[in-house]
Amino acid sequence: MNNGTRDKSAIAYSIGKRALAAHDPAMAVRMLRTAVDGCPASRRAVLARRLYWLSIALRRLGKDGLAVKALSSAQRLSPRGPAREAYRHFANDYGMPRASCPEHDDYRAFCSIQVRRYLERVPDHRFSHQAEIDTVLTMIADAWLRLQDSSINQQLTCEGKLRTFRDLVIDFPALRTSTRIHQGRTIAADFFQGRAIRPDDRCACGSGLPYRMCCGRTRLPYETEHG
Repeated sequence: MNNGTRDKSAIAYSIGKRALAAHDPAMAVRMLRTAVDGCPASRRAVLARRLYWLSIALRRLGKDGLAVKALSSAQRLSPRGPAREAYRHFANDYGMPRASCPEHDDYRAFCSIQVRRYLERVPDHRFSHQAEIDTVLTMIADAWLRLQDSSINQQLTCEGKLRTFRDLVIDFPALRTSTRIHQGRTIAADFFQGRAIRPDDRCACGSGLPYRMCCGRTRLPYETEHG
């Protein structure tokens, strides 16, 4: 990256912070995204700082899912920086935006897992109309109520709940032409240790957080799988 590009990203960062102070989060997000995109990955502390401020701007816009994603990246880059404490406060045990109570945290994780699984089946990986959304969400809610009635979920740890959520397969109807894919679980592995990574294991990225809150966090349906 040349000095001109670096200077432009530094200017965008300054403008973004000023916009945030002036209560213009939309402008702040645009400028801080430019600052993040223009920062080389080798400048970890600088990139972490920019991601941290981007997360604040996103949160003020009500984009909590994107905010927690930015914070997650920031705290991995700088485990001792301010993003770590902010992430612990803002994110729940699944690495998702914290809800008003643990039961809502559990349901959000379950719903996100099932929605992502459904969308993997359809050709464009997105909902095509409101009726489809309503049908899928109703089926997920019904499955959640059955899971709660079974009492299986009550005494489990977060790791156990994640296993239960991922093992439960909802038989969604053919609302439109779907792509047949294998519904097996993705298993993260530590090749140096020669074993699978459990959700409660310390994340291999060096953040110090459990894998389920860091690189293995439960992503919202609109998030990409990486980043």
